[in-house]
Amino acid sequence: MHLPHRTRTSLSRSAFACATVALACACSESASVGTESASSGADLRPVELSHEKCDLDSKNAVRTDVNNDGRSEITRVMSGGKEICRAVDLNFDGKIDSYLYYDAQGKLRRRESDFDRDGIVDEIATFEAGVVVRKDRETNLDAKLDTWDFYTADRLTRRERDTNSDGRVDQWWSWPSPDKPECPLVETDTDSDGRPDQRLDICKERDEQNAATAQLPAAVSATAASTASAPPPQPAPTPAETPDAGSPETGGAK
Repeated sequence: MHLPHRTRTSLSRSAFACATVALACACSESASVGTESASSGADLRPVELSHEKCDLDSKNAVRTDVNNDGRSEITRVMSGGKEICRAVDLNFDGKIDSYLYYDAQGKLRRRESDFDRDGIVDEIATFEAGVVVRKDRETNLDAKLDTWDFYTADRLTRRERDTNSDGRVDQWWSWPSPDKPECPLVETDTDSDGRPDQRLDICKERDEQNAATAQLPAAVSATAASTASAPPPQPAPTPAETPDAGSPETGGAK
């Protein structure tokens, strides 16, 4: 994994990133929204994907070739008999997919991950006593952080996003019901004034759509029943036959 200072070639965006932006922007209802569940949009967040050094060339590094291909897939860097960091190639392609760093007690304190296999870190996770408390993520392939997740008791409780890559938070996610991680409340600042002005309750929107869909069969059945019970239309009256002007009855020419 190289230091993430260069700009990546534009690729197709991940499904998650597409869904997040499209859902929050296209489905949101305009409203005057307070800031009780959102921080100030003027807050700047660090956007640099900084790689913490792990000296894989150290004489104290312990290397493991997992699949006997002549390359080490796991390199553990030791100091004073304790592991201080580790590099792992998870898919045996010769590129590091994850760096892990440990505190003096041997507990995980930091993890850097490369999910798209391009050799550049996509996520930096921070741990306290081995428990995740924050994840800084890059989701739109511009080599800059744009999503910051905050955890409490190992559970995601808050998310901040920079949707337009200006380095400022303009979207806030919260979870009013901790036992329903699938039901976030998403607030978005669309006019760059630092305050959310659109709100989307994911599950409320879903439930309203489901309710509307459930009413369709009843409406269709009622329409069909009404149509079936209606009397058939009467045929149009047949116009009276007009005698031939040339017939004897009309005194016309034979």
